[in-house]
Amino acid sequence: MRIPSRRSAFTLLELMIVLVIISLLGAAFLVVSGRALGRGVEQKAKARLQQLAVMVEQFRQTEGEYPNDRLPSSVTGNGINVGSEALYLALFDADYHGESPNQEWLVNTDADQTARNLTRLLSRELFEIGDPWGNPIAYFESLHYEDSRAVPYYAAPEDEEPFEQLVAPSRNERTGGWEQEGRFQLVSAGADGEFGTEDDLFHYR
Repeated sequence: MRIPSRRSAFTLLELMIVLVIISLLGAAFLVVSGRALGRGVEQKAKARLQQLAVMVEQFRQTEGEYPNDRLPSSVTGNGINVGSEALYLALFDADYHGESPNQEWLVNTDADQTARNLTRLLSRELFEIGDPWGNPIAYFESLHYEDSRAVPYYAAPEDEEPFEQLVAPSRNERTGGWEQEGRFQLVSAGADGEFGTEDDLFHYR
């Protein structure tokens, strides 16, 4: 009499169950790793804002004043990203010998140029200093807080086209006074690429 052998193959139902479990585990891993990656980029953005704030303070110690958040009268810009572009021109000026941002931080979301080279770099592009998401970091100098209630910046969520947004210097929610009065403000639009939303990042928070 022949003794039946033990079954070694999966049934179709068992295979489907295994595949479902693997898919669920894979999806859970992607969610967790995505969140971790997002937190990592946010920490990188905060660190960049802090580094940039130190450079702005160093500029004041060297030059006696904070960098202007307006372009020089000789520069004909398009009126977009002005604060960030003015900060770029100040920190990369040929006559300025303090610390400058990493050139990998430079972006040009509005694709404008100067008529002649205004920095120690070879390019005539009117760069902005960008965050890790590739959007310009808004810069406001306190002398112009009142006049800079809202200025246009080009920014966008990742992998989308930049769009024009209005950005204003921040006020303290409790007192209504300007944040960083007598100093400056640096603002990143955060991961969503939109200024004025909950994930905005500031160098002083």
